[in-house]
Amino acid sequence: MMSPTASAFSDAAWMRAVLAHVPHASTLVNGTEPGPFGLFAAKESLLPLTHLQSVTTALTPCPLPSVTGPVTESDAAAFLNDLGEPLVLRGVPAHHPVAEALLKGAKHVHVLKTWQRAALDLSGDFESWMTNNFDHKRRKELKRLKARLAEQGTLVLHELIPGGDLASHIRAFLTVEASGWKGERGTAMASDSDAARGLSAGLAAMHREDKVRFWTLRLDGQPVASLFALVNGGDVVLGKIGYDEAFAKFSPGVLLIVEATRCLFEEGLRLADSNAIPGHPMIDRIWRDRITCMDVVIAGSAVSSATFSVVARYHALKDAARAAAKMIYLRLTGRRAS
Repeated sequence: MMSPTASAFSDAAWMRAVLAHVPHASTLVNGTEPGPFGLFAAKESLLPLTHLQSVTTALTPCPLPSVTGPVTESDAAAFLNDLGEPLVLRGVPAHHPVAEALLKGAKHVHVLKTWQRAALDLSGDFESWMTNNFDHKRRKELKRLKARLAEQGTLVLHELIPGGDLASHIRAFLTVEASGWKGERGTAMASDSDAARGLSAGLAAMHREDKVRFWTLRLDGQPVASLFALVNGGDVVLGKIGYDEAFAKFSPGVLLIVEATRCLFEEGLRLADSNAIPGHPMIDRIWRDRITCMDVVIAGSAVSSATFSVVARYHALKDAARAAAKMIYLRLTGRRAS
């Protein structure tokens, strides 16, 4: 089990750039109490009692606030007391140092659920990882898929370099992500002008600090798959991946993940976080290490036990009802749970 030391999606530069493009979210900062906590996205809910919830979107996948330096238990306690309301955080990397400080500094803690998501220990080297991670048959299949895709034209991997052309990678990503079912359903980032502008602003801010990694697989100059990641210290977190579904039989998304993995090993980073949902059908089979995540309700001592109990129980029941409804739906449709 891996422990992240940084979360690039809560980096102050990223948060400052994207928060104006996250609808229905308040930009919260550390208030009257001075301390290391900075920006984070949350919304206020009135039911069953007033409380705050982290806002999880493609631009704000990490619920943790930005910080200006190391966080102590007392810093966290002051931050939570300054909020003065219960706080619901979704998708928290449980062993992240900021998360651990919040959990220790909270007077009240209720864990709604825990799960593991795919990650990659980047110690060692790429070739050894390939040999240990995939059996001979799977390695042969990956080579075959790449060769078959290359038969369709000139196949080139374009990797963003420091000071390189970020805009072309962003255009490629938005194009391929919108080329399939996400575009048809209107859930692609290109279908949401706010999200697309926020993505461009956030990536530009991080690119200026050399914290963006971007890979685009092109066939005869046209993008077939594109993926970005954010780097903070020795940790890297994947963003979104898009691929042209016209080439789905060649698994361009898988091929790009493998190529990106090679680049990450060569850079000498410590940990790669997939930033994926639990049980993701693609990345779980490629990256076999895991990060423990949780949904949790926390509050400082300014919140009464009775108030906290009502809010925590409300979310526990709500989550249970949602899980039951999902299971019924999956049974009726014959689909598998992810």
